[in-house]
Amino acid sequence: MTSSRSAPRWSRRRSQPRSAQSFRTPQQKQRPKGSDTQRLRCLMLALAFVILVVTVTHRIAPDTGTRAVMDTEGFAPETIVADFRFQTVDLEATREAQEAAVASVPDTYRVDQSLVQDRLHQFEQQVEYIRDSKNEIEAQIRQALLDSHSGQTARRVVREALTGYAETLADESPFEGVDDPDDLVPWLMPDMDTVPSRVFAEVETDDHAPVEHLEEPDAPFELAHVDRLYEWGRRALHYTLAYGIWGGRETTEASRASGEDSAGPTSREIVVLRDHPVGEQQRSAQFSPNEAPTVQRARQRLRDRIRTTAQDLADDDLNATANLTELQDAAFEVARLNLGETLVFDPVTTEDQQEAARRQVEPVMKWIEKNQPIQEGARRWTEQSRLDYETYLNLKMGGYEQRRTTLASLIGNAVLVGIILVGLARMMKLLTRDAPERELNTLALALLVITSTLVVGRIAYYFDPSGFVVPVAAAAILLAILVNTRIAATTTLLMCLLLSIQYDYDWRLLFVSTAMSFAGLLSIYKVRKRSDMGRAAMRAAAVGILAILAVTLATDSVVLDAPSRVLKIALNGLICLFLVPGLLPPLERLFGITTDIQLLEYSDLNNELLSRLAIEVPATYAHSLMLGQLAEAASDAIGANGLMARVCAYYHDIGKLKRPEYFSENQTGGNVHDSMAPRMSARAIASHVTEGAEMARGFHLPKPIVDAIYEHHGTCKISFFHQQAVAQQKHGDVREEDFRYPGPRPQSRETAILMICDAVESAVRSLKNPNEERVRELVDKIINGRAEDRQFDECDLTLRDLDTIEEVVSKRILSTLHRRVAYPDAPKGEKPAEESLAAASGGGEA
Repeated sequence: MTSSRSAPRWSRRRSQPRSAQSFRTPQQKQRPKGSDTQRLRCLMLALAFVILVVTVTHRIAPDTGTRAVMDTEGFAPETIVADFRFQTVDLEATREAQEAAVASVPDTYRVDQSLVQDRLHQFEQQVEYIRDSKNEIEAQIRQALLDSHSGQTARRVVREALTGYAETLADESPFEGVDDPDDLVPWLMPDMDTVPSRVFAEVETDDHAPVEHLEEPDAPFELAHVDRLYEWGRRALHYTLAYGIWGGRETTEASRASGEDSAGPTSREIVVLRDHPVGEQQRSAQFSPNEAPTVQRARQRLRDRIRTTAQDLADDDLNATANLTELQDAAFEVARLNLGETLVFDPVTTEDQQEAARRQVEPVMKWIEKNQPIQEGARRWTEQSRLDYETYLNLKMGGYEQRRTTLASLIGNAVLVGIILVGLARMMKLLTRDAPERELNTLALALLVITSTLVVGRIAYYFDPSGFVVPVAAAAILLAILVNTRIAATTTLLMCLLLSIQYDYDWRLLFVSTAMSFAGLLSIYKVRKRSDMGRAAMRAAAVGILAILAVTLATDSVVLDAPSRVLKIALNGLICLFLVPGLLPPLERLFGITTDIQLLEYSDLNNELLSRLAIEVPATYAHSLMLGQLAEAASDAIGANGLMARVCAYYHDIGKLKRPEYFSENQTGGNVHDSMAPRMSARAIASHVTEGAEMARGFHLPKPIVDAIYEHHGTCKISFFHQQAVAQQKHGDVREEDFRYPGPRPQSRETAILMICDAVESAVRSLKNPNEERVRELVDKIINGRAEDRQFDECDLTLRDLDTIEEVVSKRILSTLHRRVAYPDAPKGEKPAEESLAAASGGGEA
């Protein structure tokens, strides 16, 4: 590193403000929330726990010898005495518990929509009746105004006239039951602007002047509040009726059958089902005896709902010109007349709930002590004694004592499996620094490998009780290829421990399987050829043979079993030889893991996509190849995956296939950007990222390659066109965000290295007379610029890594910038010097 980038400068880069927003692309999976991740982890561990406990536990077969079964019809020929203590169902106590459960089930009622609609229709008819009475109301008001004098206000005259009319209206059938006719007055109150104004006769005395005639208003006669009161009342009434109104216990079929008193409150809870809830109402609600939705409670609910609705719908003009409380009372009085029962008893649902409650009751158990008579001789069998005898007989024939032994083994194995799984989950967090979803994915893979191996071990146990043919080494090799050696070693050790428990705590199997597994996984640290997998399997088999021979010689006085054990280990190695390459592809697809084997397949330069790149955009193709060499060297130098960096470099610019003419290295004529606005040019340049990712997904490229396409420019600024736009701006409307790549920033070390090498490889071509000092300054400047732009904030590059990357990239770039010697022209008849040199070196151009 040159002195232009000192350590303090690097240390400040995380405290600087972000220059661009960090974007997430569609190809990136949404990270699950912490609670969801924890639940999924617990679910996987629980499932693996059940499978492993079942597979490692041996069930002891019961003694199913022939036993005499006594006929349980009629009278018992002899007394039957229990040989051991056992539990059986107490039928009478169970029935009592079931009846108690049934009695606690609330009655179910359902809101009858036909009743709701009928009562709403009645309310609408009442309001329509008032509207139809408008002419009669107008006539009453006119007559009252003509009979009035100047000492009375018009509003007072109108209200007195309407009060008298309301008393008459209260006697009409639609309004029977109105407590106070004055509550009908707001419904009848006209808009005073539509009421005729009075013209008084002239009088010479101080007496009040009579009305001479009425002056017609400009607008026709209209009722002031009827529409508003209708809206308030209907909304509140609909809500109250849909909430449910209970008419009492007499509405249930059960009460009619039992003759309960319907006058008092319900003695148990009720459930209300609403098929069409209104507002915030729930489809199902349960009420205690003191909260049943009776008519009295419905009235209060209606009043409260009208008040709420009026407050929501009232405007400032209404608050200023009318008594809001009076209007609410008026709406309530008319709507109240339509309150009535809307809940009907649902016998089918109630009976289903009662039957479900009966089934949910756990049988009440009782103990039959040892030597206690189950059935007395010469006595008739009862339902209880028959059940006791059948339970006793099933326990006796089913090997009750043997099952107790199996149960103890099951409990012990469950504890051991639980300890191992908890340890695996804890160590998984320590062994990986990945994001939560990657950690979860790795845990799922480890659990799948462990459970699958133990299931195979359970099956193999019935053919070979030694366990030496179980392919544990294949599992270890697969984990080493798919994840990493540390996780593979930890998982394999726990798996071998479980396998030894499965085979009756066989320490020999533990030692041999562990030796084979570690030999296999340590032989497959890097995979560059498919033959590496076979070589690892053979090494595992060789170590296994040595281990079993050592164990046999050290512990057994007779070594006759050694040949058969060696053959089993050899068979194990042969199984691993075919199992690993066979299972690797489906596991890669299942868990979305890109292995080195898969990357090697995509590094073939003759595949369709790279062939198109070489033919259609040869300059971009040459740039990608050079970039691959740089990225691989830099990645290997810091311990990253050089193969992944190289393969990602091959494909990082495939988006340029869509519009190659927009990129300078592929332009053979004029520059298309000369006729474009800077902002459009920046968009065209940045589009090769998203278009390349779409092409990659279309060709089913692995996710790391798609991620590299998105991340290799991060959110960097397209400076050239941004500067053009700033120079051309007229109103200061240039936004920096419009001149940045869509991102996201590099999420891995490999894509960060790809970003650096891509910028260096492109920028070095612009150097005039490049030398070592200029190249190093250029590389240093590029790394500094990306760091100050916060492009490395989301990956794991360290300061030491950046120093190493700069050194490696600078050396590689310098090695490609060497110059050829200029040869003098040859005299006539002689070959040019460069041709002679080429011929001497075996041909080819200098």
